[in-house]
Amino acid sequence: MIILGIHDGHNASAALIVDGKLICAIGEERLSRDKHQYGYPAKAIETVLKFGNINPSDIDRVAMATPTLPPAYFYTQRNSTFSINDYWKEQREYWYPKLFENKNPKYLDIFSHKVNKDSFPYDESLIKDEKDHEGMLQARLKHLTETLNINKEIVSVHDHHESHAYYGYISSPYRNDASLVYTMDGGGDNANGTVSIGVAGEPLNEISRSSNCNIGRMYRYATLLLGMRPADHEYKLMGLAAYNSEKYGKSSYDVYAETLQVDGLGFKYKNEIKDHFWYFKDKLEGQRFDAVAYGIQKRCEVLLTEWISNGIKETGIGNIVMSGGVAQNIKANKLIAELDGVNQVFIPPGPGDESISIGAAFLELVKNGMQVSDIKSPSDGYFGPSHSEDSVKQAIDKNAKPDWSVRKVKPSDVAELIANGDVVSRFGVESMEFGARALGNRSIIADPRRPDVIHHINKLVKMRDFWMPFAPSILAERENDYMINPKGIDGRFMAVGFDSTELAKEHLPAGLHPFDRSARPQIVHKEDNPSYHALIKAFEDLTGVGALMNTSFNIHGEPIVGTPDDAFDTFARCGLHHLLIGEWLISKPA
Repeated sequence: MIILGIHDGHNASAALIVDGKLICAIGEERLSRDKHQYGYPAKAIETVLKFGNINPSDIDRVAMATPTLPPAYFYTQRNSTFSINDYWKEQREYWYPKLFENKNPKYLDIFSHKVNKDSFPYDESLIKDEKDHEGMLQARLKHLTETLNINKEIVSVHDHHESHAYYGYISSPYRNDASLVYTMDGGGDNANGTVSIGVAGEPLNEISRSSNCNIGRMYRYATLLLGMRPADHEYKLMGLAAYNSEKYGKSSYDVYAETLQVDGLGFKYKNEIKDHFWYFKDKLEGQRFDAVAYGIQKRCEVLLTEWISNGIKETGIGNIVMSGGVAQNIKANKLIAELDGVNQVFIPPGPGDESISIGAAFLELVKNGMQVSDIKSPSDGYFGPSHSEDSVKQAIDKNAKPDWSVRKVKPSDVAELIANGDVVSRFGVESMEFGARALGNRSIIADPRRPDVIHHINKLVKMRDFWMPFAPSILAERENDYMINPKGIDGRFMAVGFDSTELAKEHLPAGLHPFDRSARPQIVHKEDNPSYHALIKAFEDLTGVGALMNTSFNIHGEPIVGTPDDAFDTFARCGLHHLLIGEWLISKPA
C-alpha cells in the first residue's frame, strides 16, 4: 500500500510510506526557503514522490492531518510571515478587543497587508468567512485532489493529536514493550495534550485528552513578552533560563504557578484567567528578563514531570514516548528521564507539527487494517532525499566560483582542518535529517575543545544569542565518557539534555551550555550515519576527542539548507571558508 502523508498547516511537510516503510519525508521550508512554511506543501510532495519513483496515480491513500485550520492563517501565512511586531499587533488589535472589550475585530482587516489573494490557491467560494474551518477543509481537499488529479475518495483527514501520537509511537524502537505516549503542543483540533497506552502490536488506546494543557501556549507568549518570536524562539528562553535561579526567579515562577495545575492525567486552573498574554504581561511587569525565562521554564518542568509521573503511577508503564512541539524542551525532558519509574524516554526527530504528515500516514495504515507490528519503525533520523555523485558534481560546476579551490578529501583531511581551528559546513549526500535539529548531514562543525569557536561561528554566520549553547555530536562508543546517562536514554536526536562528565568539560567546552555545563548531544552510531561517524572517528584518532561541535547549516532566520544549490548559496553569502559536500571540499581564498 502506498500512502502519501500531508500536513498543510505551519511547518508544512509531506511523507511517503510504501508497504509500511517510511521512504521519504521532508519539510516544505527546506525547499521553499520560507521558514515555518504554512500551506499546501507542493515542493515536499513532489520531492517525496520523485524520490520514491511514485506517480500520483500510483497512490492508494492520502492521509492529511488536522481538519480544523482557520482560513485566516492560510491567507496570512501567519507562522511563516509574521514578525515580532506582527504578533504584538495581533494581541493589541485582535485578541485584546475580542477578549476584553466585547468587540468582533476582523483578523484579515488587521492583517490585510499580509494577504495576497492572487496567490491564494484555494476555492474561496467554499469559505464563508475567516473562521470557517469546515469550508477551509473542503477547499483544502479540492485543491489537493485537483492538483494531484486523484479521487477525493482516497483522502482521509486525521486528528492532529492522534497524528502526533502515532508518529511518536510507531517511530519508537522500544514499542515492543508497553508504551505511555504523551502528546503536548500549543493546540490542534481543539486539544493540546493527550495520553495513550500502546501495547506491543496493538493500536493506541487514548486514555486522556485535554484542551487545558496550556504549557505550550504559556511558553509561546512568554517568548513574545521577552521580545522574541513565538512558535520559533522558545528554545532561546530555555537556554536563558539556566542563568537565573530560584533565589531571583521565584516571584516569576509563582505567577505561573498560581494558574495552570496538573489534575491527574489532565489539567485545571487554580485561578482562572481570560488569556495567556495580557494576564502574564500585567503580572510579570518589572521582572527581569532572565527571571521570566526561569519562571516559565521551571513551571514547564514541574507541570510535565508531575503529569508524566501521574501516568506512570496510574498505568505502571515506564516506557515514555513524547510528541508535539512541547516535547522539544530538552531541559524538561532531562528531568523526565531522571524520574523514578521511567525506564526509557523517546522523542522522535522533529516532534513538532512538521512530523504529523508522517503520523497521519502511519494512522492511515492502522485504519486500513495493517497490524502495528507490521509497520516499520524508522531506524534513524534521516528521512529526507539523498544526492548522487553526479548531482554533486553538477552543483559544484554550477556554483563554485573561479577563486574557490575544489578537491576530493578523506575524513582525516577534514579532521586536520578542524583540529587546526577551521570551521567546516558539511552537506552529507546521504539522506537528509528530518526536523529542526542538524544531525551531521546539514551541519556546521568545529573543534569542541575551543570555546572561542562559538564567537567565530556567530560572527561568520549564525548571529546566535550570546547565552545560547551549541551541541556536541558524540561517537556512540564514547557516550559514557562524556554524558551522565545511567539509564541509557536514547540521545540520537538532540532531544534530551544530560549532565556532562569532568572529561566532557575538558574535551567539549564549546558543545556544552556555558553556564550549567549540560548538553543536548547527538549520539552518533556508525550504522545511522557511517560517513559522519567516520569523520568524528578521524578527529578522535588525531586528537583523542571523540566528538565534534555541531550546529545547523543555515544563516540565522533561514531554514536549514535543503539541496546542494542551497548549500552553495548559503556558503557564498556567509563568512565560512570551507564547504564539505560529499567527499568534495570547497574552500574560499584565505
